Amino acid sequence: MKRPHLPHLLTPLLIALLLAAPARAELFNDGETVVFLGDSITHGRQYHSMVYAYYLTRFPAREIHFVNAGVAGDSAGGAYGRLEEDVISKSPTTIVVMLGMNDVGRGNYVANPTEKQLEYQAGALDRYQKNMDKLLARLSKDTSARFILLTPSPFDQTAVNDRDNNQPGCNDGLGQCAAMVRNLAAKYNAQVIDLHGPMTALNLKLQKDDPAYTLIGSDRVHPGAPGNLMMAWLFLKAQGAPAMVSNITFDADAGKVTDADNAAVTDVKKHDAGWTFTVLEKALPYPVDGNARPMLENIPLEKTLNQQIITIKGLADGSHELLIDDEPVAVHTAAEWAAGVNLAFNEKTPQYKQAQEVAKLNESRRHTEVKLRDYAAVRWFLRHRRVDPDDMAAVKAYHVSLGGKTGYFENKVPTYLTEWPQRQPVIEKVSALEHEAMQRRTPRSHVYTLRPATTK
Repeated sequence: MKRPHLPHLLTPLLIALLLAAPARAELFNDGETVVFLGDSITHGRQYHSMVYAYYLTRFPAREIHFVNAGVAGDSAGGAYGRLEEDVISKSPTTIVVMLGMNDVGRGNYVANPTEKQLEYQAGALDRYQKNMDKLLARLSKDTSARFILLTPSPFDQTAVNDRDNNQPGCNDGLGQCAAMVRNLAAKYNAQVIDLHGPMTALNLKLQKDDPAYTLIGSDRVHPGAPGNLMMAWLFLKAQGAPAMVSNITFDADAGKVTDADNAAVTDVKKHDAGWTFTVLEKALPYPVDGNARPMLENIPLEKTLNQQIITIKGLADGSHELLIDDEPVAVHTAAEWAAGVNLAFNEKTPQYKQAQEVAKLNESRRHTEVKLRDYAAVRWFLRHRRVDPDDMAAVKAYHVSLGGKTGYFENKVPTYLTEWPQRQPVIEKVSALEHEAMQRRTPRSHVYTLRPATTK
């Protein structure tokens, strides 16, 4: 069946937010190194990997390197102390910064805050602005990179659940962080991509029908795969990422190709009641993580980022079947083919399957890189406790001094002691997986066959 166009569930508020977005960020160019600096939402989540999957498949001639520089639990003030190791030493051409979730002081947001808690809320916001300013000043001084500043992803303070963890007002605090980000962007000639506004708007819209719905998750902090896909979509749309994978028009009545955008069509031949021709596209369709697919019902990603259109005119009435490399992929009526069919999400095409192979390698790269971020998180944790993370004897002594104390970071110290000295194979594996993904993304020629559909 022809894939239907997905409904646009964007609210007028969300549309207004998108249209009112700051000046468009630039697409990443060949040879760039893009460093994503952030907290746990960067450390362990997928939004930047989903952006990378788009670049790998849409621009197979560009070699762009993405670097995860997220650390769970970090803040604008905390990140300053690791800039040399995690950002500056990578020689970035672009630095993407998203911080705020751990700066806002979530614990001070309660239903009836005391004067002291209100004072702490205001103090946390003031420190956020000052620390972000200090961080960007250092990066401006020590790198020649351009900045892309992301407003923080939301804290879901409105979903109804049984955990009593909604911390009312926290997301409003993050909204103030977003306003500060915009002000700092003007100072540092940075580009801003708004995540907070559109994600909050969509979350509230969907909660009108289902109060338990959450774009974020039960912890209200870490977006799941659908939320990460929306983040990637907002990022790419702000960059002006093109929707077109390819656009091919074949006139069966005239026996010729009339349009071939981002593709070459050759060797057109008539056979029996149909045609064959060879197609070499310059891109692959955008592979979307299966766990993120529910978000496709809420954002127009297919229309705005994933258009692999084939239009066939001049067909006789009735249904006609398209085969690619002798494998059936689609059956549509002559009218449907003439209107254009989007193959981008057609799981039967070899292009879709190739894109999924690339995405799988990219996800393995991301998952492996998270191990490096786990090491970085321990190093951050140790420095904050005045322990030299490169002095393994000191690290071991510190671990012993914990006396079995458990916690997110404390539990990672034994692994750090064992694996940090042997980290080079992990670094090499990240590089090897990235290289393999780049090798596998090169588009291949495919033979298209069009014939009348047979009925059984």
